Amino acid sequence: MHQANAQRGNICKKDNGLFPHDQYCDYYYECQNGNAKEVACPNGLAFAGKAKGLIQNCDYPHRVGCPGNDGSTMGQAPIGTDNCPWLYGVFAHQTSCTRYWQCWNGTATIQQCPFSLLYNDVIHSCDWPDNVPDCQKHPICKDEPNGHIPIEKSCGRFWLCVGGYPRLQRCPAGLAFSPTGLRCELAQNVPGCEPPPTTPATEDDDDSKLANQIQADAPPRSRPNARPQGQFRPQNGK
Repeated sequence: MHQANAQRGNICKKDNGLFPHDQYCDYYYECQNGNAKEVACPNGLAFAGKAKGLIQNCDYPHRVGCPGNDGSTMGQAPIGTDNCPWLYGVFAHQTSCTRYWQCWNGTATIQQCPFSLLYNDVIHSCDWPDNVPDCQKHPICKDEPNGHIPIEKSCGRFWLCVGGYPRLQRCPAGLAFSPTGLRCELAQNVPGCEPPPTTPATEDDDDSKLANQIQADAPPRSRPNARPQGQFRPQNGK
């Protein structure tokens, strides 16, 4: 950082305030009494305005329009860590179309796109599969990039392919995935997934249920030596 003469460089539009850098998105000027000081955003972020953005007046470059139409670009050199090309930012996953990395001060946290969406590195956000043509195709979805794929020897689970990438799904209770209909159906209608027959109740079971019912309906037993209501213990021999 260095001091700059506000009048000579016409940097400070006012005597006090924060103003964009004339060349770089990730720097800005802090003016006090007409004197400008160059300030750097956290690595990977760009100037958003006073009290705006994620941290220290700065935000993700794509949110503030950097690179800009005026030719402004990022001026700092990237500081990379594991899965983070810059200390701050949102970046594509190396092998997955449905996940991405969110980096905060060099720490990468894996994020998952909502159902049926894929990560679009152009807009740094999750998007419809049709807008992400460069997403790699997984072998499971090579023949059906958007559809349902049965899992061999599994009744309740199946693959849902979205943009060529599979997601494991499960049918609701009582249903099984039909490899012909490619949807969840009643288990008894899917060959090989029929539920086992129920065992009919035996006569002994019925007798036991009746005995339990009789016991439940019986009036409660009175406790021995229970004192009837309204009877009082005599006091002082009276």
